[in-house]
Amino acid sequence: MTAKKESAIESIRDKVERMSELVLAQLRELEELLNSGRLQLDKEKESRFFLNERTLDEYEIKISEEFINILSLHKPVASELRLVVACYRLSINLERIGDMSLKVLRVLSDINHQPALIEFIDEITNMLVMASSMVEKSLISFFNNDIGNAVWTLRNDDVVDEVNNKMIKKIIKKNRGTVSDSKTMSNFINIKIIVSNIERIADQATNIAEASIYYLRGEDIRHTDITDIESR
Repeated sequence: MTAKKESAIESIRDKVERMSELVLAQLRELEELLNSGRLQLDKEKESRFFLNERTLDEYEIKISEEFINILSLHKPVASELRLVVACYRLSINLERIGDMSLKVLRVLSDINHQPALIEFIDEITNMLVMASSMVEKSLISFFNNDIGNAVWTLRNDDVVDEVNNKMIKKIIKKNRGTVSDSKTMSNFINIKIIVSNIERIADQATNIAEASIYYLRGEDIRHTDITDIESR
C-alpha cells in the first residue's frame, strides 16, 4: 500500500470513528434524559446536541467525497475496497441515526407538556436502551473485527420490533373510544413518532452490522436469514 493510499484510507476510517463517538454520545444523552424524567435538555446541552447533529451531516459529506477520491485515485485492492465501502455505508447509517435521535429529542420536549404520556416513559427508555446497545455493538464489531457482536445485533432487531408492536397495541387499547379527542390523538401521534424513530435506529444498527460482516468476511448478507449467517 502506498503512503498516500494508506493515509486516505486511514482518514476515512478516522472520520467514521468520530461520527460513531458523536452518535453514541447523542444516544447516551437521550437515555439520561429519559431516566431523569425531565424530558427536556437545558439550553447548553440542547445546543450541543444540535451542533453534533450538524457535525454528523458534515462528516457524511466529507466521507462521501473521500470515498469517491479513493476509488478514482488510489485503486484499492479487494480488502481495502471492502473497508472503504463499509466506511461509506456506515457514514450514511450514522448520519441517519443522528437525524432520528434529534427527532426523538424534539418530540420528547413536546411530551414534557403532556402528563398523560409519562406512563409510557419506562417502556420507551427500555426500547431506546436496546436500540443503543445494538448501535454500540455493531460499531464494536466493525472497529474491533468482531463478528460476534455483529450477529448479536442482527439477532436483537426482532426484539426491538416486538417491543414497538406491543407499545402501539397498548396505546391503542388505552385510548380506544377516545381517539376522536384532539389531545388524545396528539398524544398517540407523539408516542408513535418516538417509538418508530427508535425502531429505525435499531434498523440502522443492523445495517452497520451487515456492513461490518461485509468488511470482515467479504460477504453481502443483506436480506439473508440470521440462521444462515450463523451457520457459515
